[in-house]
Amino acid sequence: MLTVGFLLPSSDYLFDPFRGDPHSHFQLLTVLEWHFGARVQVSLIDLRGIKREFAQYHIPACDVYLHSVYTLDYAEQLETVETLRRRFPEAKHIAGGPHAVTFREESLKVFDALVLGDGERCLVEALEDLERGSLKKVYEQRALIDINEYPFPRRHFLPASAVARPGLVSLKNTPGYEKLRSTTVIFSRGCPYDCRFCAIPEVREYAPGVRYRKPEFVEEEIEYLKKEYGVEGISLLDEISIPLPRAQAVAHLEAIGRTGIVWRAQCRVDGITPEIAKLAREAGCVTMAMGVESVSQRSLDLISKRINVAKTRESIRLLKEAGIECRIYMILGLPGEPEDIVQQTWDFIEETDPESVYLSVFTLRPGTEVYTNPERFGIKRVSSDWSKTMHMYGRYDAETPDLTFEYQETTPWGRGFTAREIVGNYLELQDRIKASGRGPVK
Repeated sequence: MLTVGFLLPSSDYLFDPFRGDPHSHFQLLTVLEWHFGARVQVSLIDLRGIKREFAQYHIPACDVYLHSVYTLDYAEQLETVETLRRRFPEAKHIAGGPHAVTFREESLKVFDALVLGDGERCLVEALEDLERGSLKKVYEQRALIDINEYPFPRRHFLPASAVARPGLVSLKNTPGYEKLRSTTVIFSRGCPYDCRFCAIPEVREYAPGVRYRKPEFVEEEIEYLKKEYGVEGISLLDEISIPLPRAQAVAHLEAIGRTGIVWRAQCRVDGITPEIAKLAREAGCVTMAMGVESVSQRSLDLISKRINVAKTRESIRLLKEAGIECRIYMILGLPGEPEDIVQQTWDFIEETDPESVYLSVFTLRPGTEVYTNPERFGIKRVSSDWSKTMHMYGRYDAETPDLTFEYQETTPWGRGFTAREIVGNYLELQDRIKASGRGPVK
């Protein structure tokens, strides 16, 4: 029997690493159990909340260790592999994830094999090769897979207390929802857009477009979570939680609605119509978040967001009219911002009156267009200090972010803001948001 341990790093840079769930881990471990049966013994090695220097004492011996590598976790995962190679030198290490795609050659120096793209088929192939003693260095999933051919992810790899917990469906203005036993879910994979600050476009070479689970499978997974874990609320973490085609959106929302679950989600600004807002509320949606990013149309165009400010205003209004709390995500420091970006942003917030505003500073992450071709966006310096590449700040009482880049003094759109100016704009607007009571929901 082959023993396989999928490592979940501590993610100690997060305010609360338990607010999310390891969906890639759930999915791939479920597929391995489904495919191999008794031939393989799988486990999820959860290191969240454990100090990195003590993590090794929580990792059992395995024949194979799996790693899903994200840039922010890379330094920790590198330490872990080095430690495990000393303790269990015969074990193999197989990695996937966006960092492995972007830094393929570097990753091959650390891991025994890479799985690039969707992992269901490639990981099975890698383990079968390992059983035969012929593990290859790279497994690439170039052909698009149908996610509906595979079982939905089970959660028995973690204790029930880590699967369902309160606080995930909290509302700004309505108490009680924070007490619901909740969990997070993902019913889709991918994104069809190419925002310049997002790493998804580079990963898309392996999995273009967006794919949703069929409505009957969405309903089946929710009922499973209700029965096995007593879940009363869910937080949808899909990049686009509501499909954009109308017929698909209606069927998706009706499937969720049949379960009677309460839920929150995020969607694109241009995905909200009067009909969709009404259907979402009837299906149990209580909070919707949208990536507004900026009130500067020039900035939105430069980052290829493919939305406009007028539609953003309308979508916020439609959600509020439907009785859905509206949260918006905004970024300061984007290319193309006008000199008065703070006042323009504040005027927009006052006018549209969303319940919560999640503000962050612009960062450059590996795999993004702005990281790969910074000069196109007026950027002269890019830092490789991955610890500073978080988009979201403001979880703490006092926080001053560091930038990972520096603009040219003169850019294609005019004068470039200095790092001090960008941070100052962020702090000023953050103070206004907090003072107005529109800060992030705790």
